[in-house]
Amino acid sequence: MIRKLIAVLAVSVSALLPVPGRCGWENIRYSDAPLAVVYASTGAYEVAYTVGENCASPYEMVSSPASVWSGYLSLVPAEIVNQGLAGFDSGSAVAMDGALWGQPPDESVNLLFSTEISSGISRPGVNVTRVYDNMGGEVNAGWPVTVSYSGGDKKKLVIFPSADWPKGSVFSVYYSGAIVDINGSPVSGATTVYFSVLMDSGTDNTAAAFSDRRVRVVIPANSYSQDFYLTISTDASRPEIIAANTKLTALPGSPEFLNSVSVRSYDGAGAAVQPNSSCMVTLPYTDSGGDGIIDGSPSKLRAANLAVWKLDEARGLWVKQTGAAIDTAGRRVSQPVSHFSDYALMALPDMDVRPVYAFPVPFRPNAGNPARYGSWADGIRFTNPPISGKIRIYTISGALVRDIDIAATPLTAEGYIKWDVKNSDGQPAASGVYLWEVTAGKNRKTGKLVVIK
Repeated sequence: MIRKLIAVLAVSVSALLPVPGRCGWENIRYSDAPLAVVYASTGAYEVAYTVGENCASPYEMVSSPASVWSGYLSLVPAEIVNQGLAGFDSGSAVAMDGALWGQPPDESVNLLFSTEISSGISRPGVNVTRVYDNMGGEVNAGWPVTVSYSGGDKKKLVIFPSADWPKGSVFSVYYSGAIVDINGSPVSGATTVYFSVLMDSGTDNTAAAFSDRRVRVVIPANSYSQDFYLTISTDASRPEIIAANTKLTALPGSPEFLNSVSVRSYDGAGAAVQPNSSCMVTLPYTDSGGDGIIDGSPSKLRAANLAVWKLDEARGLWVKQTGAAIDTAGRRVSQPVSHFSDYALMALPDMDVRPVYAFPVPFRPNAGNPARYGSWADGIRFTNPPISGKIRIYTISGALVRDIDIAATPLTAEGYIKWDVKNSDGQPAASGVYLWEVTAGKNRKTGKLVVIK
């Protein structure tokens, strides 16, 4: 049995609307009775209050300095003044991530609010827009609808299309703040929500994530035997994603996670189904400078090293997929898939050693021209180092002088790896010719140095 909390809310008659910080609930006692009328004292005042009614009691006390109305307390946190939209309600469609997926073409979309709506006072102000079509093309055109309040459920706003919702389309529903509850208080500020319509299995379709329209899924015609719909989520905070990413960080040289998408498909009855032909999942990345380096990556991840990984749900591990196409102009990676699941875009640490070179050559710290010949403070520097690997310095006869672990060596302010021109014992290297070698994974590059003291 749900225990009902009996409480008192004291407000002046001139300030009946809830205002943050100006009123609060005081717990007097609780009662399991479905309806109770209790008279109680809170010290200076006597108040009457009720439980189980859906409106304030008509009893008003006028003997106190401020008139007091009695009422009942809903099981809602006191700091929440306005709960607004509670969700969607529509046939077999699925509500997820604040959106509705798989709306039947000829059914109404119902907005459910957390409080009773006043149909006599409210002016819905609902605008429905077809955002894009079944191929992901932008439409952004209004769609005619009729709006009514449900007679049986005073918390429901019914939106019915004047013409069927086109299959595979995505619509936005904007409702204004003119919708008020039975006390005349706005139930919500102006808000926009989205829904997708059931897809036609006999045509090509492209679905997009509501949270990021760059995330797309291409489904060829006849991939399903009947009409279907997808749910697409880019939420990377789900426990299974976090757990798989945690395992990644424990492995040296593991890829770095950028973003993910969870794709699921269902038939018109809401049963999970899978396509019978290859589809395409596209994930975006950001490279605002166009230099091939992914924005915001501390390891300077290269777009050329991007790949799509699939979540092995049984083991909680990411598995690299093959066949991805990297579109550097469009800043996106497309992966053919035959099974909808969780996919992530990741970049392997950069192991490219081709852009590495050393300077200055020759190194003459005592020549009086540090800009050209270097200085003891700056040493010999290696540009464009990979994210991990080794830099080794040898004498011309092949003796190892110094072994530098790239991952463990801090970069200079300019992004270089510095050799202080000392051997492994900390002694300055003698004048002469040296060979250098940089290795990263299976990649290797060599060069020559000259030290003149």
